[in-house]
Amino acid sequence: MSDKNLRRILGLTAYVLTALYTAACIFLYYRFMGWESGSVYESDLPAHISLALDDGLIYSLISLIIIGLNGMGLLNVLCVILGVFAFLSVLFSASLIGEITEKKYGRGAELLLALLLNIVMPCYVRGLSDGRYMGMHTSSIWHNSTYLMMKWLGLWTILVYMKTEKDISKKLTPKSYFVFTLLLTLTTAAKPNFFLAAAPAMLVFLIIDIVRRNAPVSRLLVFASSVIPSFIVMLLQNGSLFGGGSAGSGIVIAPGRAMTAHTGYLIPVSFLSIAFPLMVTAFHIKDLLKNRYLLFAWICAAFGYMEYFLLSEEGARALDANLSWGYAFTIILVFGITLILWIEDVRKYFSKKNGSVEEKTQEKKNAALLSKIYTGLCGCILLYHTYCGMLFFIRLLQGVSYMMWG
Repeated sequence: MSDKNLRRILGLTAYVLTALYTAACIFLYYRFMGWESGSVYESDLPAHISLALDDGLIYSLISLIIIGLNGMGLLNVLCVILGVFAFLSVLFSASLIGEITEKKYGRGAELLLALLLNIVMPCYVRGLSDGRYMGMHTSSIWHNSTYLMMKWLGLWTILVYMKTEKDISKKLTPKSYFVFTLLLTLTTAAKPNFFLAAAPAMLVFLIIDIVRRNAPVSRLLVFASSVIPSFIVMLLQNGSLFGGGSAGSGIVIAPGRAMTAHTGYLIPVSFLSIAFPLMVTAFHIKDLLKNRYLLFAWICAAFGYMEYFLLSEEGARALDANLSWGYAFTIILVFGITLILWIEDVRKYFSKKNGSVEEKTQEKKNAALLSKIYTGLCGCILLYHTYCGMLFFIRLLQGVSYMMWG
């Protein structure tokens, strides 16, 4: 089969699967909107609607969307909008893959990989956590409307950031500065957790650029000023969330309190949640400081994990783990970067073009064999991540609670 025909087949398959996934999400959010009590189609969505319409709590862009739709008598359209958010998460995941690979895979393959990234779940082992979601760490979350909005906006923001930061040594145009500032502000307005995980990583890269003199310091400082509107938005959100009459009373340093609420095995659960990215990164540890995408993703994840581990809310939301959302978002980044690295490993170690076996020394043969085994093992782990994600999503569509106990 020619490469052209293969790309056509991949493209058609990707478009059909993306359409089916979007339709399934719209159905799911429609059922979520009708939830009142019990464990069938349980979701945060009715609570978010009630907070906006009944309590007048505006702490996220989704609150404004809900109020606007209700004012026009179109609240039922919300499930379609959330379905579009799920579609946009796939779309920008694909665009991010295209940016990193310089579009050498083709649009069809990018979309298929993006669907995979939006489905994978932690490697579940019964007994280590309360369920397939509770106690685990994942970026594949469907039940929280504010996260759904933050996810696609965050992916778009990271995409623009990577393009802008890569070219900052040559120029920083007013357009690129404005677009990045606007996207960062909107993503923060959707959910501030993104800013708390991504902004520190951006600061680290800014310091690296200053030390390496990759661009004039004045230009880098101008670029850094793009976070100012996001700080203002977070101050306003903090007033809404922890002001008088709010269910929460503040944020405290309480190491492990929220993270261990649903598991007594934090280290194994943390590993199993991102087993594939950790294994692939371990294989490419020498490339960590050389690969800007890999380094940025892991710095984001490190800050997100520390935020989740160290901080907790007080009051009625003490054990809701609302400071986990930033880390949850970063997981799709580390999965995406390491997925590309793994694909390149498969091409390198299993391609017939990898050189004649007779031309290699015994030492190189042994090293190649071990690399093949390890790459294959990573593939098996990825397969289990995918199985857990498919099973979780199918059960959601069947009405099983997102908590998925046991």
